[in-house]
Amino acid sequence: MKAEGRRRKKMTIKSRQKKTLAVKMADYFVERGSIPTRREFSVCPLRPNLVKSKTIKRVFGSWSTMESYTKTFCADKLAVLAQEKPNALEALKAKTAEAEIEGANGKSI
Repeated sequence: MKAEGRRRKKMTIKSRQKKTLAVKMADYFVERGSIPTRREFSVCPLRPNLVKSKTIKRVFGSWSTMESYTKTFCADKLAVLAQEKPNALEALKAKTAEAEIEGANGKSI
C-alpha cells in the first residue's frame, strides 16, 4: 500500500513538472517567435533559467514529446505562432514585379 502511495505521489509531481515546464517553454516560444530545434535551444543565451535540454529530456522523455505536450497544453499561448506570417520571398517577388512594370512603362526605376 505504501509503495502505491509513493508511486502516485511521484506521478503527481512529474505531472506538475510537465505543466510548469510546458508553460515556461510556451512563453519562451512566443517571445522567440518560433519553436527552435533542440540544438538551437541548447546554445540560445535567452532560454529560461534552469531549463536545459537535459531537463526537458528527463521530464518529457524527448524534445518532440515536449513540443507536442506544450502545443496541446498551452494552445492559447501558441496561437500567436500559428498565425500566417507574410513570406519574405513573396514580398520580394512582388517588389521586383512592380519594378519591372515601372521600367516597361518608361519610368525610371
